[in-house]
Amino acid sequence: MIAIVTDSTAYLTHDEAVELGVVVVPMSYSLDGVSSLNEGCIENDDAAERQVAEHMNSVHTSQATLAGFVNTFTMLKRAGYETLCLTISSRLSGTYANAVLAAKELGGQHIEVVDSLTTCAGLYLLVREARARIRAGDRLSSVAKHLNKIKNRVRMFFSVDDMTPLRRSGRLGNVKMSISTVLNIRPLLELKDGSIVSAGIARGKLDQARKLCGFCEKATGTLIVNGFLADEAAAKLTAQLARGDRSIERRRVGPVLGAHLGAGCVGVAWIEP
Repeated sequence: MIAIVTDSTAYLTHDEAVELGVVVVPMSYSLDGVSSLNEGCIENDDAAERQVAEHMNSVHTSQATLAGFVNTFTMLKRAGYETLCLTISSRLSGTYANAVLAAKELGGQHIEVVDSLTTCAGLYLLVREARARIRAGDRLSSVAKHLNKIKNRVRMFFSVDDMTPLRRSGRLGNVKMSISTVLNIRPLLELKDGSIVSAGIARGKLDQARKLCGFCEKATGTLIVNGFLADEAAAKLTAQLARGDRSIERRRVGPVLGAHLGAGCVGVAWIEP
């Protein structure tokens, strides 16, 4: 039996985690340096997301911990499972390093840790791909090898209403720091090779949606539209992406990533054939 472990930025619901056989190791965030909350499976309401958006300047996030992975891997080993662990990109968080250390601490046997080089919708798609391979009868090492092979085919483009949270996070790669929304100009960004890079600019929300659609013009199969407190923009983007050779899903971004993206962030992800 193979269990899947991932961090909370895959933003699985409780029911999805159960159906896919996934154990979520949570990340955490604090507000005003006082309250520290673990982010596990995403809830049905957006109260936590709105709380984070209202305190954006005083939110701090923390990676999934070494202890969290050690405890999870130990529990699964005692229950007789082999473990496949998929984490947020190592270039965005120290979560992958903690998972690797935890596996080494337990001897590394029957545990495979994969750096997804993505997060959010991209991580969710890789989790689904992993479970499909496991259900098809693939061995642990074979599933890990397959994921390492296809993870560079995960494409993710997104746009934010305000660059300030991303600038503050220190997680910008090849992005012009002068980009702003002062003149209704919105940055278009890509998560590429595990880092956030510039993909252009859009002039207004209509152009933003048009260009996001343009990035995935040749994409077929399952496309995921993600948003952080951006229901209207996500709904419009979903409608514009609809096509006979596609299945469009909408998913929410939770507090930990939302704290670095800001309210109004919307994007699309898929795996290239």
